Amino acid sequence: MNRPVVIHPKAIIQAGEIHRYYLSIKPELADRFYRELDAVYVLIEHSPAGHQIRFGAYRHALVKGFRIRVVYAIRDDAVVVYQVRHTSRRVSKRFGP
Repeated sequence: MNRPVVIHPKAIIQAGEIHRYYLSIKPELADRFYRELDAVYVLIEHSPAGHQIRFGAYRHALVKGFRIRVVYAIRDDAVVVYQVRHTSRRVSKRFGP
């Protein structure tokens, strides 16, 4: 069952910061990051339960080719993305490792 993906404003800001970082290194890398991030959004839209619950109700999906994770939860009628962050960041009290 497809569920719409709702991206929390903080996750949009985080993804933008990551994109700007990659843009400063290599523009092609920044473009690839957005393509792979988009692929994760499509994947969790079509198969939201496809990733392991990592902490509480939160699931983590990795962005292919990057050390970036997408933290999301399945809610009533949608999949809500709460965080887009580098895997080496400190563990979140709310979202887990």
